[in-house]
Amino acid sequence: MKVRRPEHLILRWRPEGLEAGVPGRAQWIRLSDDLRKVLDRAGDGIDLDDLAAAFGSRHEAGVRRAVTGLLRLGVLAAVDGDQRVPDLWQRWGGLTRRFHTETRDVDYLVDSPRRTDEAQAILAGGDAPPAYKEYPDSPVVLLPRRPLPLTTPVDEVFAARRTHRRFADAPVSLDRLGTLLFHTFAPHRFIDGGDFGTQQCRVSASAGGRHEVEAYVVAHNVTGVPPGLYHYSVVRHALELLDAGADRARLADLTYHQEASYQGAFTILTTAVANRLAWKYRHPRAYRLWMYDAGHYGQTFSLAATALGLGPFQTVAFADSQVERFLGVDPDDEFAVYLLAAGVPEAPDSLLPADFAFPSPGVVR
Repeated sequence: MKVRRPEHLILRWRPEGLEAGVPGRAQWIRLSDDLRKVLDRAGDGIDLDDLAAAFGSRHEAGVRRAVTGLLRLGVLAAVDGDQRVPDLWQRWGGLTRRFHTETRDVDYLVDSPRRTDEAQAILAGGDAPPAYKEYPDSPVVLLPRRPLPLTTPVDEVFAARRTHRRFADAPVSLDRLGTLLFHTFAPHRFIDGGDFGTQQCRVSASAGGRHEVEAYVVAHNVTGVPPGLYHYSVVRHALELLDAGADRARLADLTYHQEASYQGAFTILTTAVANRLAWKYRHPRAYRLWMYDAGHYGQTFSLAATALGLGPFQTVAFADSQVERFLGVDPDDEFAVYLLAAGVPEAPDSLLPADFAFPSPGVVR
């Protein structure tokens, strides 16, 4: 029998020593110096007899017991053996499996007497991060204060909503863009959040009302908005100019030349200001929350765009680090999460994508 170290083994240093994450469990085991030597000697594969003999006859029985335990826990793996790892985690990898494990079954203290104490401890640790981001020294394009009415029946919006990839070379009005940004990103009202202060109510749900998503608009063909990169200020309902030189060619390089990302009238790059969440939710599961929130915003964007007669597009296929440099944000504090785009659809009256093709007769898919 041959054994080896797993391809992915998650380790952490604690004051008490080095620990290994048990695959598939929210559990860690302490690695003594002797166990670390066993893992080191196992390497990419070694016969069990040779591994046991390497530590001398006095320790052979102990090494075999240790190997049996490490195999049972998945901290060692049998070469060509049944590792009982589901295909899902073979495809996504050990790092993803560990993250999934660590973010399960978190106690949210919903009915716990510790809830108040936890809240007080958070508040005692310092003020919340700013709820809004602004660029006060940037030139501003003010957006219309009164949004356009959304009168299309909701069932028609649901039926018409789809992802568009081909757009007409036609401008979008300032009113339509302003209405779309208002309904997707702006607070519609405010409520008393108790100890956590005033909270925003937006169309999209957000964990704890933290609303960590920020929007950066690249205008390509919007009436009344010169082309360039802007930050959407939810406080002023305005576009704050960041880079007048931003254009479709630069976006193409960031998005693997997916034309739908930049061939519409405008592109919106969204980010997560993660500490707005982390300030309140201080456990690994909270890392999931910005993903949910980004999805909420994406669906609101798509439905509102459809109601306005625009064709929405969305993707996560972009170069994160390059997008963050393009936006001028620090990825330790704020990182790229979702790309949204829209324009006048090439085939506005069709409920099918412009490039859609039905399967050939007799072909089952």
